Amino acid sequence: MNSAVMAEDSFSDGHTLPWNVANQKNTLIKKSSLDQNLEMINQIDNIQLKVNLLNDLALSYYKIGEIEQAKKILYQSLSLVESLNEQELKITTLIKIADYYYKIGQEKQALTVLDKVMPLVDTLEDKLIQGQLLLNAAFQYEKMQQEKKAELFLSQSQTLTAEAAQPSPDFPFKETPTQLKLGVAGNVSSFRDTTGFLGVNVDYNKQWTQEDILVDGNIYLGYDSSRAVNNYRPGALMTAVYRRHFDEDWNFFVDFFSSVNEDLYSSRNDDEDLTIVTGVWFGAGLNLWRGESNREFLDFQLGIGPRYEYDYVDFEERRNETSPTLGVIFLGRGFSLGKAKINQTFAFLPALDELEDFIFNSNTKLSYPITERWSFVSRLFLRYRSDKVLEENPDLNMFFSTGLEYSF
Repeated sequence: MNSAVMAEDSFSDGHTLPWNVANQKNTLIKKSSLDQNLEMINQIDNIQLKVNLLNDLALSYYKIGEIEQAKKILYQSLSLVESLNEQELKITTLIKIADYYYKIGQEKQALTVLDKVMPLVDTLEDKLIQGQLLLNAAFQYEKMQQEKKAELFLSQSQTLTAEAAQPSPDFPFKETPTQLKLGVAGNVSSFRDTTGFLGVNVDYNKQWTQEDILVDGNIYLGYDSSRAVNNYRPGALMTAVYRRHFDEDWNFFVDFFSSVNEDLYSSRNDDEDLTIVTGVWFGAGLNLWRGESNREFLDFQLGIGPRYEYDYVDFEERRNETSPTLGVIFLGRGFSLGKAKINQTFAFLPALDELEDFIFNSNTKLSYPITERWSFVSRLFLRYRSDKVLEENPDLNMFFSTGLEYSF
């Protein structure tokens, strides 16, 4: 009996130990290979491809027992999702990452990631796409044995898909969530003296079924080295539009424009100058083009209203008057130029009592997305004023600003 036990121990010592050594060596070789793959993946610029490769790599680390490394890589993959610009792609990627967390045994983290899907789906306007994404999420919840959430997402998916199948009327419009964008903008220029400003961009719009409001402007602190008393002075350039739609083509509009301390409306030799140009126009608007959503449109507006002008130049009041004016306006929003969006407004504003006294404005704003929330924004404002305050004033002036904007 003892001989048999000794023989068995001898067999174990001779075969088990070498097998363990070989197994550890094989694992080290696999880990070294995976480490090299990780270095190559981190050099890839394509975010979507990088995330997909990182997910697969995390699962490979998990299979050789490197659980912490697998979790670390999935966290890296999750952080890259914020760089994706397309909302639909971001949601699909989150569902995949949740699945990989579940595959490596991190069920709690998988649920945390998957729970981020619903708020993102709500921001989409296409109900059919919403339904498809919620269906994918429902399948993932079912796979993770979360029956209640799976049933909830499946029910919502069916409701949205059924609504999408119904033909949508041209009017009244679909109510859309409030959109608010805030940003910083700066400009430095030089003519006779150095001038500049640092300001805050404001972009707000809200669409109801028959009404909408648009606000676009810049509030800033300006600097002018030529001023003798105060080099710094606040200023503003604001536009607000209200539209009441009668049908998909016609609307009643009220446009408000105000410019305070804007260098464009004062002399180039800006010595304590103060300028205010503001006006309100109301009338009928005709839609010339509409895109995929209510935020993409081009309207022709024809209206009347008062225009107030005040000019204080070289410590002397040069103008303080209100004139009845005609407003011939082209108001455009949401034109696409690749990934960029362009807002464009043209306004011809002649005085009704003196047609030779007119102002022409062109306001072009270009927004290029950097991430889902952040955009690079530039604005070019051109103004032609026929009635000069001073001969030194040029007929045509340009105002350019650039900066970053955050969408809430």
